[in-house]
Amino acid sequence: MSKSYDGQFFKASLQTAEALLQEHKDELNMLNVFPVPDGDTGTNMLLTVQGAAKKVAKLSIRSAAKVAASAARAALFSARGNSGVILSQILMGIAHGLRDKERFSPSDLAKAMALGAKKAYSTVANPMEGTILTVVREAAEAAQRAAQQGADLASMMTEITAQARKAVERTPQLLPILKEAGVVDAGGKGLYYILEAMQFCALGGMAMASGQTSDPQTSGIGDAKESYGYEIQLIIHGQGLPYEEARERIGEMGESVLVVGDTNLIKVHVHTPRPDRVLAYALDLGRVSDVIIEDLDAQVEAHRASNSGKG
Repeated sequence: MSKSYDGQFFKASLQTAEALLQEHKDELNMLNVFPVPDGDTGTNMLLTVQGAAKKVAKLSIRSAAKVAASAARAALFSARGNSGVILSQILMGIAHGLRDKERFSPSDLAKAMALGAKKAYSTVANPMEGTILTVVREAAEAAQRAAQQGADLASMMTEITAQARKAVERTPQLLPILKEAGVVDAGGKGLYYILEAMQFCALGGMAMASGQTSDPQTSGIGDAKESYGYEIQLIIHGQGLPYEEARERIGEMGESVLVVGDTNLIKVHVHTPRPDRVLAYALDLGRVSDVIIEDLDAQVEAHRASNSGKG
């Protein structure tokens, strides 16, 4: 019978992932060219993981189901940007897969990762390959193959990280804007670091895997767009919220739309020229909190300026 694991594995993995993302935040920010070259993917993924890690660190329970669920919900509240919201949904899918598990086996984790990948794809209105979505899908597929072969957790995570690394390296072949800029996908590589953290913990904290993707080129950050508008993020609270209607209505208000949650809480992320319309609609639905509005054009210009002197 295979060994099983409890919520301590997720606590340790999130703490390790936070440290890795802190270490590689600037690298991921430099890689960020899609969907907007505003240089914040590393920061957004770090903030999302920090929120989850801080929440579960306070838990005294060891239940895998409860720790995973708590981490996913905390990640949703702390999610920033496209990458952060998608990451929160990957964690939400994993938590759903482990919802009845006090302890989990490698096979359980493989099934949960498949749900995490499915949840991530369903979150995005127009899923694009060559992004974090490709990496999570291929990582989940590697988990399934390892589980079918009866792998233990350490072996499974080694297979997962190896496949994720290959997927990251292939992202420029799948997304032309990455190939043009000479970089790999920032969100995908951020997810790779999170999976590497899980591998480190599965190995008992022995030696961090040294495999890396090819060194990113940071001279190109994509062609300039006339205007990117604003990024608005917020949370809607209420009872009986029209979740599906909100996804449709907000989806008509801009690009890079991510609307996730349920009938009691909806997390919104959208790039739009009129953030006031998104906010007004949200206020019509319920109580609004955690409102963040950022000028994407200003962020892009600042990112370009910071890179202009770098070779």
